[in-house]
Amino acid sequence: MRSRPAFSLIELLVVVVVAGILLTIGGASIGRQIARDRVLRSATVVEGMLTEASQLAVRRRAPVRIVLASSALQITDRASGTVIKQRNFGRAYDLRATLAINPTTGITIFPNGRADAALAVTVSGSGLVTTVSRTATGIVRRQ
Repeated sequence: MRSRPAFSLIELLVVVVVAGILLTIGGASIGRQIARDRVLRSATVVEGMLTEASQLAVRRRAPVRIVLASSALQITDRASGTVIKQRNFGRAYDLRATLAINPTTGITIFPNGRADAALAVTVSGSGLVTTVSRTATGIVRRQ
């Protein structure tokens, strides 16, 4: 009988251990990248909402407010308080980030596009912090 070439048990175990180590390192790196992308996507959504609030005020010819209500960024009608648009942030939603706004009471945007104050929205999560700001004159920036 001829012997056939094959892998020994030790060689097979070494390959499995090395593959496991590489998968663990790669999985952790991918997890960090996903968490970072979620925060950046949340900041993009905040930018869009700040721009949309200005457009809504002009279109409706009525002031609107931007407020943060229990991890949800809301655009509301200033007169009635009716929520026009709302995006939820937090662990239970697809936009997994923590928001903080300054001033904490929110701002009012008038139909001419100006606001009663500047607004800064801090978006944070997984060790990444970014700020989206809106000046009183309507310029939206991400820092």
